[in-house]
Amino acid sequence: MDDFREVTEAIFAVTGGRLENIDAGRGAEAIKARIEKALAKEHKENAWDIAFHLSDWSADAAFIVALHLFPERFTDEQLREGVLAFVVHAPNHVPKAGELAGYPVEDIFSETE
Repeated sequence: MDDFREVTEAIFAVTGGRLENIDAGRGAEAIKARIEKALAKEHKENAWDIAFHLSDWSADAAFIVALHLFPERFTDEQLREGVLAFVVHAPNHVPKAGELAGYPVEDIFSETE
C-alpha cells in the first residue's frame, strides 16, 4: 500500500460495505440527502449546502480517525501526505457549514493585542 488513502480504506474495511459512505466522491449522496432531510425544516434552502460542506471532506476525516486508531500503519510519507491533504481540503468546509447554519466561526486562536 503506497497511498495513505489505501491504508485508510484498509482500516475502514471492517465497515461491511459502507466504505463508500466515507468518500464524498464515491457515493455519499445518500448521506448528504439524509443530512439535508434532517436540516430542511430549520435551514430550508441552506440544508443541502450544509450537508455538502459536512460531507465533502469525509474521506479526509476518515484518514484522521484511522491515524488516531492505528498510527503505526502509516509510513511517515503517507502520514505527511494525509495531513497535508486534510489541511488543504477540510478547514474551509466546517466554517462555511457553520455560517450557513447561522453559527459563524470566530478565530478563537488568534492572538489579541
